[in-house]
Amino acid sequence: MINFSFINQIFIFLTISIGIWMAFWVYFANRKAKVNKMFFLMTISILLWVTFAYFAHLSSQFHHALSLRKLAFGASSFFFVPAYFFTMHFPIEGKRFLILDKIVIGIGIFFCLCSVFTNLIVENIQVKEWGTDIILGKGIIYLYGAMTFLTFIIIAHLIKKYFKVSKQQKLKVQYFLIGILFFALMNLIFNVFLPFWRGSVQYYQFGDYSTIFFLGFTAFAIAKRELFEMKVVVTSIFVALITILLALDALLFTEVFTIQALKGIALAIFLIFGYMLIKSVFGEVKRRKELEKLSRAKSEFISMASHQLRTPLTAIKGYSSLILEGTYGKANEKQKKVFKNIFTSSERLIKIVNDLLSISKIELGKVILEKEPVRIEKLIDSVYQEMKPLAQEKDLKLIWQKPKKPLPEINIDSLKIRQAIFNIIDNAIKYTEKGNITIKIQNLTSLKGKLLASYGADKIQIVISDTGRGFTKEEKNRVFELFVRGRAGIDTFVEGTGIGINVARKFVELHDGKIRAESQGEGKGATFYIELPITSKSDNNFIKSI
Repeated sequence: MINFSFINQIFIFLTISIGIWMAFWVYFANRKAKVNKMFFLMTISILLWVTFAYFAHLSSQFHHALSLRKLAFGASSFFFVPAYFFTMHFPIEGKRFLILDKIVIGIGIFFCLCSVFTNLIVENIQVKEWGTDIILGKGIIYLYGAMTFLTFIIIAHLIKKYFKVSKQQKLKVQYFLIGILFFALMNLIFNVFLPFWRGSVQYYQFGDYSTIFFLGFTAFAIAKRELFEMKVVVTSIFVALITILLALDALLFTEVFTIQALKGIALAIFLIFGYMLIKSVFGEVKRRKELEKLSRAKSEFISMASHQLRTPLTAIKGYSSLILEGTYGKANEKQKKVFKNIFTSSERLIKIVNDLLSISKIELGKVILEKEPVRIEKLIDSVYQEMKPLAQEKDLKLIWQKPKKPLPEINIDSLKIRQAIFNIIDNAIKYTEKGNITIKIQNLTSLKGKLLASYGADKIQIVISDTGRGFTKEEKNRVFELFVRGRAGIDTFVEGTGIGINVARKFVELHDGKIRAESQGEGKGATFYIELPITSKSDNNFIKSI
């Protein structure tokens, strides 16, 4: 026969143990951060709630059981205070509401004191076969009303923040909301509805079990910035759970001493390998952090160097232009040729510096998307007019196939998408020796049908194809990598850097778009596809990073 009391004991033990571990893990991850401190207080209060309720269930002494039940409700009332202030700082610092702060503190302390020192919440208890039951007091309805109000405030505040933060921070909010909604639902069912319906709190422990989901999702959201680092957490939990189960099996389910000894040896061996596994994963995470620091230092150096280089290069370009225009006197043809070369070289270097600056800003997470409704045809037309003379200098045809029907407006940062399209066309002109470059645009929704629009086909697609050198299948996978160029490209345009295509990819992906390149092989041209979602005009501007 299944011993449910023993199973409940194991689950409560695991919940409390893992909860304490999470509280200290998050706290020591960043002891100065307010959000980590609030998580610690929130976790301790919720674990006190679970612990008091469990020992009240076991206690055979009437007064002890009653006091523990009251303490459990007191801890649950106080839980909402750190939970509320947690959301003030998570995932970013939010606007403070001083009056609401005082109201929340007042509600938490008031119901905590009422629960512990009066009979308004817990009037009495009854000893039954399964444990101690509760006779709820007259103030319970007000306590549940206050808890509902505070839960609504917490969730509403997070949802409001959700639409103002970056994609990475949105993910953090999603994890917290999943945890708190599951926690709230389970407690609503087993600690509110069932007690009112059945007149008993017999199944309260199922609400307590949901604690670990809430704390787990919340710790996951705040303690680490990347999912990669969750490997340490998952590995540690896995080793801890297996250790506990092996220990329980050896101590409680095995009566023969010889078998107990063998299981003890197996447990010791597992602990050694478990320690080595956790140490290995932790080392991997540590190395990843060091690489991230180096990468960030590199990006900051590139950003600083780019800023420093851009000013003198702009001056060189400006003075060269003034000399060519005759501002400082008439120059002969030989001098004009020299200054034209200086002007062209400085212009090319400025473009490289700007591309490097764009890359460093993206990697540092400092790119601001200033979205606005844009007619993509007009944007492409402006790029076409600017690039047409460059194509003509190489005796190339630049063909712009305008759509016959106007396309819907899309919300984009026009400067960044323009730069992406410019870089792709500029790349096509550089690596095409003869023939043409064709630009066309189409609405994927109209091509694939309205039914497919709900499955991600609601997009604008820009197609830029050329008759240039193309690339091999092996080179295809590296086309968009930084500083990477194909063999044919190196032969055609020696001065290329491979930066522009990488910038184009990152700008497109910042808009939740996609970019890809296709080629039939070397010498058979290349086609670039840029897909941008047709988004609502109400999209907000925001800071975003990849």
